[in-house]
Amino acid sequence: MPAFHLLDAGSLILAAMVMAVGAAIQGAIGFGANLFAAPLLVLINHDYVPAPVIMAAFVLNLLIMGRDPGPHHWRLAAWPIAGQVPGALAGAALLSVVTARDGLGLLFGTLTLVAVGLSLSGLHPRPIKPVLAGAGTLSGFMQTTAGMGGPPIALALQHAEGPELRGALARFFGVSCVVSITMLTIFGQVTWHDALIGAALLPGTVAGFAVSGRLAHHVDRGRVRLGVLSLSAAAATIILVKSIL
Repeated sequence: MPAFHLLDAGSLILAAMVMAVGAAIQGAIGFGANLFAAPLLVLINHDYVPAPVIMAAFVLNLLIMGRDPGPHHWRLAAWPIAGQVPGALAGAALLSVVTARDGLGLLFGTLTLVAVGLSLSGLHPRPIKPVLAGAGTLSGFMQTTAGMGGPPIALALQHAEGPELRGALARFFGVSCVVSITMLTIFGQVTWHDALIGAALLPGTVAGFAVSGRLAHHVDRGRVRLGVLSLSAAAATIILVKSIL
């Protein structure tokens, strides 16, 4: 199994479990899969981010889209989708020049803390077209570089709730995953190694989604959100310290 030369079975099982928890969170509240999973996956092994976790997230969002159908979800996500391409392009270009592992750790840790800061900002932007497109651009950049583009777009769409929010975010993230992987491929940042690792995350993704429907009506959205942000911030701090030292 040379493709997994850096990843043993224990690492893969642990990573799938992390992805399962992330998928359950996003399936229940609308976002948070990669905000939860990506920092922890980086601590397990840098190889899980960004391409493999984006691939796993794509499958998760397809599942959520199937559960929450409706043409109005596409209308809500249209402007963010239009804005994400330049962000994804900039993110892929940046990754192509940041090659040192410590440099990637600094970039990832910093973007994770930015994501946490956006989520805790308390901002209430009006959901007008320029704001939605701008949120899509920032989300595309963060998705492509760090595998987690949720906070900017969740902030812009915070006026929506329940199935409407989950449906719109799933459609945006589904398209965003395709755009990010395309840009990363163009810039030579996706390999068969990434595809195999992404496939290894899928059992956890599917398992997490399977339980998320039951959790949606029982979880305290505020507490789950605060827990995810706290864990993400702690993991990002560890990553930054390891990269600096």
